[in-house]
Amino acid sequence: MALPRPAPGRRVFRPARRTSWGTRIFVFFVLVLAVGSIGAFLEVFLPQQIASLAKLEGSELQLARQQSGDVNTSVTTLWTDLSRGSIGLSDDQLATDLALAQRTEKSASDGLSHIQAAQAYMAQADGMPFQLHSPGFVTNDRPVLAHLQNSLNAANRLAGAAAVQIPIAQSMNQQLRSLSDLNNSLKARDWVGGARTAATLSAAVKLQQAPAANPETFLDPLWAHWIDATLAVVTAAQQLCLASAQNQAPLAQQDAAILQTARNQMAAAYGAAQTGAAAWQVKTVQPILDKVAHEAAAASS
Repeated sequence: MALPRPAPGRRVFRPARRTSWGTRIFVFFVLVLAVGSIGAFLEVFLPQQIASLAKLEGSELQLARQQSGDVNTSVTTLWTDLSRGSIGLSDDQLATDLALAQRTEKSASDGLSHIQAAQAYMAQADGMPFQLHSPGFVTNDRPVLAHLQNSLNAANRLAGAAAVQIPIAQSMNQQLRSLSDLNNSLKARDWVGGARTAATLSAAVKLQQAPAANPETFLDPLWAHWIDATLAVVTAAQQLCLASAQNQAPLAQQDAAILQTARNQMAAAYGAAQTGAAAWQVKTVQPILDKVAHEAAAASS
């Protein structure tokens, strides 16, 4: 016997629930608040932030300009003093130039720090949302900062080179005085004292060979050659003292001839370095000085 089919459920028509006026008003006010917030951000907050960043960036830019001008003047003065070669300048002049080189290095470093700070403010302003283009001060000042950075980097390189080169010259001035003492020992036939002085002097001169050969010092290779020639004189004098102290007359006579040849070569090397100083300055240092001045001028235009 078939079971009776269940009666279908009764379908009841339910009209769609109408949104209340309160809900509509609430949504409207939320939309108005959102639009107002965006408008306030675009019309009030964003311009204020851009203006604040522009002021901070402008302050850093002005400081960088001042540092660049001071550094430009200092590095020009410094390399005018060194144009004839640092070796041969008086100890007082070398001390003055070394202090100037160190101050110039610090000023260049400070100027680069101001540039980095200005670039950071520019990046922050450029990254603000809802901007169709970069702020005006970013567009205008970015190339100026690039020129200032190039100028300060070049000046910093020259100041750093002078700060390394000048101590070499100071040391060699001291070694020349020691060499004079060594020559006095040779004249007095103080072989033991002369050998001792030569040993100390040889070690001191050798310490200057590697720094003098470093191209970043901008020291003319002719001066490095002169340092090598000075070492040859000291070595020959030391051998003469040792041979004479041991009463080895033939060997001492041979060493005396070697010493005289070394002295002649040292004098020739010194003359060549002095003669070539101007050409070396024009070839290596002047192009960088020109770059310092050119980039600084481009930043001011």
